[in-house]
Amino acid sequence: MKPIVVAVILSVLLAGCAGAGKDASPASSIEEAKSLWQAQGVKGYEVTIEQTCFCPPDLLQPMRVTVREGKVIDIEGLQQPLNHPDILDERRLTIEGLLDLVEQARGSADKLLVEYDPHYGFPASQEVDYSPFIADDEFSYRLTDFQAY
Repeated sequence: MKPIVVAVILSVLLAGCAGAGKDASPASSIEEAKSLWQAQGVKGYEVTIEQTCFCPPDLLQPMRVTVREGKVIDIEGLQQPLNHPDILDERRLTIEGLLDLVEQARGSADKLLVEYDPHYGFPASQEVDYSPFIADDEFSYRLTDFQAY
């Protein structure tokens, strides 16, 4: 009888954790993500970033971004040349910058959905909408093909 009770209790507890990977409790999730990222000690990396925003079409393509010591050193459009790289917010093209963005948005955005990379802690995808009543204020980022140096 005891194993059944333990199984039921575990099922209830696990069901309560469902969806916890999607920033279910933003304060603890972003803090854990930042701690995990900092613990990795990554000094340089490459990552493919796709963003959606109200911006020129060439900036809506996948971009390969190279970062060293927290600074963007190269951005390459993977489908066509970047015609408007000067309007990119380079802070949003670094892991540190995206983590800061999540932290800032959690207190002011109407919608914030984040999925963190389980190994490194960076926001593998994030969607932010500050107001459902304002068109073109929402944006999202999806990070893939991460390689640390």
